[in-house]
Amino acid sequence: RIASLETNADEGECTTVGRVQHLEQARETFLESASQGLPGAYVEARASSTRTIQVSIPPFGKTRVTLVVEQLLQQRLGEVEFELPLAPNEDVDDIKFDLSVLDTDGEPVLFELDLNVPGVYVVDENATQVLDPISLSIPDARQYKLPKVLSGKFKPSAIEESGYLYTDGRCFEHYFRPATVDSMRRNLVFLIDTSNSMRWHDKLAAAKIALAQFVDTLRPDETFTIQAFGSKGTEDLWGSAYGTDEEKSEAKKFIGNLSAGGWETNLHEAFLEALLRAKHDVENSDDDVVTILVTLSDAYATRGVTDRRKIAKHIFDLNSDRSVKIFNMGFRDSADMQLLDAIALMNGGLSSPIVQGRDFSDQIGNFLQSELGEILLSDVSLSYETISGARVYGETQSKLPVLADGYEVVTRGLIESDESFENQLEALTQAYTTNGSMNWKVSAAPTVDESASSSLCFQSYASDRITQLMRLYEAADFIGDDLSKNFVILKNDCKSEKFRDCVKQEALDLAIEANLVVKGLTAMVTVDEKKCAAPDEDAEICVDGMSPDGVTFRPSYSDQSDEEADLEYHNDAVATAESAPMSPYSSGSPRGTYYYSASWRLQSYTALALAAIVSSFLLMHI
Repeated sequence: RIASLETNADEGECTTVGRVQHLEQARETFLESASQGLPGAYVEARASSTRTIQVSIPPFGKTRVTLVVEQLLQQRLGEVEFELPLAPNEDVDDIKFDLSVLDTDGEPVLFELDLNVPGVYVVDENATQVLDPISLSIPDARQYKLPKVLSGKFKPSAIEESGYLYTDGRCFEHYFRPATVDSMRRNLVFLIDTSNSMRWHDKLAAAKIALAQFVDTLRPDETFTIQAFGSKGTEDLWGSAYGTDEEKSEAKKFIGNLSAGGWETNLHEAFLEALLRAKHDVENSDDDVVTILVTLSDAYATRGVTDRRKIAKHIFDLNSDRSVKIFNMGFRDSADMQLLDAIALMNGGLSSPIVQGRDFSDQIGNFLQSELGEILLSDVSLSYETISGARVYGETQSKLPVLADGYEVVTRGLIESDESFENQLEALTQAYTTNGSMNWKVSAAPTVDESASSSLCFQSYASDRITQLMRLYEAADFIGDDLSKNFVILKNDCKSEKFRDCVKQEALDLAIEANLVVKGLTAMVTVDEKKCAAPDEDAEICVDGMSPDGVTFRPSYSDQSDEEADLEYHNDAVATAESAPMSPYSSGSPRGTYYYSASWRLQSYTALALAAIVSSFLLMHI
């Protein structure tokens, strides 16, 4: 998320500070500032992990832009992975990068960083983990082939068995990860797309590698089924069988013989047939078995029932008891990810895009292993209350389908109370385990913290809550208003005829309050607090130093299409500064970004030499 934005010009005499505004209002604010020849900057979310940044530079001036990026981190397979932007798509002269990693106790922790650029930073092969902060200054960044995004990871310290709870009296954060629970048995139904599009880019070959590797991890007391679909709901079928060595060997032969063919996809029939098989297994399973349907899709529904709302509703109706958890993967360039995510949301599961630019088999295998590897808990329920009876609301999640080993439950929420609130907050976690139903309790009194912890608590809550709300908003077309109300409790009663409008409005209000940039809702624009001197009244405005005669001033903003940018394959936590499209008035200028400036008549509209100093300071709160 974008934490802050600031511009500095005239050797510090002119400073503008970023404020989050509604998208259209932010655009108008930046346009007005740029048209007056004032320095400024504008940041908008173009996609889930990319941002566009535009800069207004005064005539003959320099504008320093400071962009602070924060990332919410979560444990996965016993590690916390992070990704940070290093180099923007636009070439810059100077890059400064500072990174330190602290654990929850505030102490430095060993971490790994995937950076190996001679002349900049080289990893010691004998010591891949480092403890000390990393500080880089790259004064001539253009000469190096720098990665756009840096990846790293570290192992966090363990938390108490009952969990960790923090509250400042206004918001709270609850972390939970049991360490002494045995793995539950799994009954897995794999639904694999083998339509003809799976031939492209070796998608089916990658899926077969990942699936065969995951099958090897199954235990003899676990069961699994493999169903291939295309123009028919079931093109090929293997199982159900136990995960013995003999059965796994046969299953891998079946996987190896799968082939793609046919140009149509009967997604509706495939889901229903796989779901019927999974529900039959539920009826014949013990209480300590969790049943999961895992889908890998590469296409929209083109055969049979193709109405997306009907497909989602029929699946939900058949699985109304949520006895089968549905987890979906889809190739983002071709699958109906919006429908897949709605189906997962409605059936107690998760969805994940498989993206170009990264190894397909690794992505599929990582999803299977991290989300469905060793299942510790199923049907996890979280509830919160205060001793005083103060209202607890806006929880980012209250139910979780399963919890895999190496993961942690993270829930954030708000407490409606006055400043005198001093009573404890209590968290209750309930879940099914291999030994039956279990409960965990933890409590916490409000912590008065003079540092930024309280602010970060609310910022983190707002980021999580907006993600939750916008996911439901996107799925509302399939779910419908009546069902949508079952998946979220809004802060205020909805008075609109369409429940989804209330969902979006709460997300917008929260984004403005928390100063967060959200795709399609808000943008961050720097606001001049009367510290910057405007050009003379008779000054005229030009674009990229060119004459304004006959040219209408027009800024460039990121488009509203769903087309992803070059770095979109990075996870949803990544913020990447990206240049805007090339100006039509730049006379072939290679900058590729709009730069705004004012040109005085005395200059006879001579092309101005503009210098932009762009520095990126990255702040990471862990």
